[in-house]
Amino acid sequence: MIFDELVIHNFGIYKGRHQILLSPKSPKKPIVLFGGLNGGGKTTFLDALQLTLYGKFANCSNRGSLAYQEFLKETINRYASPKDGAMLELKFSIYIDGELHTYHVKRFWRVTDKSNVREEMEVIHNGVVDPVIAEQWYEYVNEFIPLSISGLFFFDGEKIEALADPSGSAKLIQTGVLSLLGLDVVEKLGSDLDALMRADMKSLKNDSEDIISPELQNQENKIVELVSRKEGFQQNLASVASRIDNLNREIESLEKSYRAAGGELFDARNSFHSSLETLNSEIKEKEKQLQLIAGSAFPLSLVADLLWQTKEQVLKESEGDRVKILLSEIEKRNKNLIRFLSKQHADRKTLDLVKNKLNEDINGLKKSIPKNRYLGLSTDAFRGLNQDMFNELKMSVNSICCDLSELKEKQIHAERKISSIPEEETLANIQRQIWECKNNLIQEQAKCDILKEQLIITQRQFEQAESKLVSTKLAINKTSIELELKNRTYNNVQDVKSILGKFQLLMLEKHIKHLEVLILESFLMLIRKANLVAKVVIDPATYQIQLLNSSLEHIPSSRLSAGERQILAISTLWGLAKASGRPLPMIIDTPLGRLDSMHRKNLVDNYFPVASHQVILLSTDQEIDQHCRDDLSKYIGREYHIQYEEKLQTSTIREGYF
Repeated sequence: MIFDELVIHNFGIYKGRHQILLSPKSPKKPIVLFGGLNGGGKTTFLDALQLTLYGKFANCSNRGSLAYQEFLKETINRYASPKDGAMLELKFSIYIDGELHTYHVKRFWRVTDKSNVREEMEVIHNGVVDPVIAEQWYEYVNEFIPLSISGLFFFDGEKIEALADPSGSAKLIQTGVLSLLGLDVVEKLGSDLDALMRADMKSLKNDSEDIISPELQNQENKIVELVSRKEGFQQNLASVASRIDNLNREIESLEKSYRAAGGELFDARNSFHSSLETLNSEIKEKEKQLQLIAGSAFPLSLVADLLWQTKEQVLKESEGDRVKILLSEIEKRNKNLIRFLSKQHADRKTLDLVKNKLNEDINGLKKSIPKNRYLGLSTDAFRGLNQDMFNELKMSVNSICCDLSELKEKQIHAERKISSIPEEETLANIQRQIWECKNNLIQEQAKCDILKEQLIITQRQFEQAESKLVSTKLAINKTSIELELKNRTYNNVQDVKSILGKFQLLMLEKHIKHLEVLILESFLMLIRKANLVAKVVIDPATYQIQLLNSSLEHIPSSRLSAGERQILAISTLWGLAKASGRPLPMIIDTPLGRLDSMHRKNLVDNYFPVASHQVILLSTDQEIDQHCRDDLSKYIGREYHIQYEEKLQTSTIREGYF
């Protein structure tokens, strides 16, 4: 498992957004070193990691006895608006069954108008938001880093000092061993049996009378029957609930397959066909409009030049007809004029001059008459035909053609969509499976409802029978049956506890030997006095560590210096971490405490570089000083400096050590 990135936003001493890369740059450089003075934000960093992973179950440094909602409210940076809230994000990767999985966990909370805290969580698994994992996150995270053993991988100097005390290390070993072997469940079962036994023994009554009432026996039998019936209903209900859960998962899987096979397109097919019909209607309407325009004078615009020539010819012919009529009238007038002049005895010369002049006028008019008259059309035929009309019609045609082109593009797109709709036969099998699953789900839910109702009825009958039994017992004052049952329960509890104790002892003896070797190996790698300890022994009953010298004599803890006791505590943590068999990151806050220079060097040389494939160290400048840092340099993949800045009112995390 690798922690890849942590984002802290308005959390604790950190105001604003702080993004920190945590993944080692190479397997040979597993250490991520953080340097910071006390109070600068190192422990807040560790709290942020744990809170992101474990939420309300996180073992944060400053929570104390605060309720979780109050604690979240207190963690919002005091310079940030409570309504803006805080957010933590952690990206990590882990191999599961040989396959790499990535997780991006976001946890954010803010104060609502009613001063309540609203917390939300989001989990992105392999790049996809997964609300199911978010809802069941506590179960998931316990698969990766069980909360019960998280203390083996997340610890600070205070914890090391506490473990330096023999009672503290015994408690750690007990918790670690029981959790690693799953024996904490056995311990819990033993405690539950003790509680059950105490509760039963409280109600035992010493009554020497040995009279069994038939009515009392019948009522006891009825209660046993009702309990059996209740258990049967509960078992059936659990089975039905399991089947419902399986059906829901199967339906979800089938619906994904249905969507992948084009089911959504198939479901929307009527809408697609309707859209296509609408488009076809609109296209027909546009084509009809074009046909109407084509049936108008618009086609004449194609021969506009010829049309205007024809119009000019018609005008000329019309003008010629008018001139002919005019000539006829003029000739009549001219004849009348010559006749008049003759009557007035005008001389010949004058008459000839007048005749010549009049003939010139007539000849001039005759020349204006077109020689070729081949159309014979009326000018009315061209009434309303002009260039403006053609321009207007052309604009209409262009607009309609543009609309038609757009509609046909949509038509093609719609036809493509329709053509991509899978055939009903293709989806029939998945549809049938979905229908069957949903039908089965309805049936199972109906069964579930019936079983719940039957369970409620049986519970009511049980309560009534139990109440009646109490009344009967009070009436006849006989408790022999109850006494016998409770004595039997007591004996059974004793037998079970004895078996559990033997089982636990066998398991402990088997695995504690291995743990003793791991702790000794770790201790010898870190201790300055190589010949101080030859053997480590753990008492399976008390979990106390005993150190033996080469003569196998007990070494009292009082003979160890404070630094040696801390080395033993670190060795214990290291040994338990090795025993867990889990490749998890190691996060250590203020690790060197009161160690002398030699012990510090042993930790720097022999522990930090190999403690895990990813080691996150949070240190002051006094613990890992420049000399220690230089010794570690070839194992350091990333370095950060945590520093509080008054002007910014926040701690900052920047690359580089002190």
